[in-house]
Amino acid sequence: MGLYKLFSCNVEIQYKSCFLSKAMLFTLITTILNIVLPFIVAYRSKGFWLRTHNYYEQPVIRFTYEYLVLAETDDPSQPILCGEAAILDEEAHNGEENCAQLQVQEYDYNDDGKHDALYFKLNINVPSHRTISSILLLFGLEFQLKSTCPLHMQSLAVIDKAFNVAPSGFKMYGDVVLYQVAHLPCVPNVIDTKYNNSLLNYRNKIGDNVVDFILESYFHREVTTQVNPVYSRNQNGHTSSMDINIHLRVPEMVIRYRPSILQELKWAWPQYLSLVVVFYWIFNRIKKFVFNNRLLMAWEVIPWKKH
Repeated sequence: MGLYKLFSCNVEIQYKSCFLSKAMLFTLITTILNIVLPFIVAYRSKGFWLRTHNYYEQPVIRFTYEYLVLAETDDPSQPILCGEAAILDEEAHNGEENCAQLQVQEYDYNDDGKHDALYFKLNINVPSHRTISSILLLFGLEFQLKSTCPLHMQSLAVIDKAFNVAPSGFKMYGDVVLYQVAHLPCVPNVIDTKYNNSLLNYRNKIGDNVVDFILESYFHREVTTQVNPVYSRNQNGHTSSMDINIHLRVPEMVIRYRPSILQELKWAWPQYLSLVVVFYWIFNRIKKFVFNNRLLMAWEVIPWKKH
């Protein structure tokens, strides 16, 4: 009849020494090394502290009904300028209304309260003796993030297109994307409103170029929106008007931010703890070798021996 193992336990052999002894100093040094060395190894191997983090979120984007259209013609001194900021340069109108029609539509396909697409339709009156060579469109957008890093800012959708022949229409399909020069601060329960001001409300001064000022001011922001064109199509022909159709999607975007101290500790703790276990096993083997071979003086306490 065979025998089966039902239970087992370890016998503890203790090694004791005085406080002021070499054995105590050795034990103290190995304990400190067991705490410090895992931290040094984890830190020197890079990636111990979480310096940056990112997440995905579809922002809330709305059209602010502020826009600026600049159409360059074959005569550089006679551009076509219209929109909300057209009053900043009254000479560009010459008493005419250049933007005959503007239509804006916002689509929420999945009924989640966030717009999935924006559609802009604009009609520009072109003088009969002029030909459009390029267009610059600036649309004001309201941009909001609401989950991890609350953000509320006024941004722009900038579209620039040059034409080789006289156009009668232009269609573009693209995505609105977030561009970050720096990480978002991501302060808990605080909405970042650093850029919650419109650039299209600028009041012109003598000698200032309105479009260049707006683009330069927008360029120096740390967080902006850009239009990533997917494809576009031109309609050629010299006509008295030009139709512009812009279709923009609002996809999920990658948001980069600085993690908090608690998030950094949550990331660093598993790395440190996993190394502590390894070093604990190594130092235990060293101490067992030192005390078993009597390399340091210590009293050996064995349970079945009386002292």
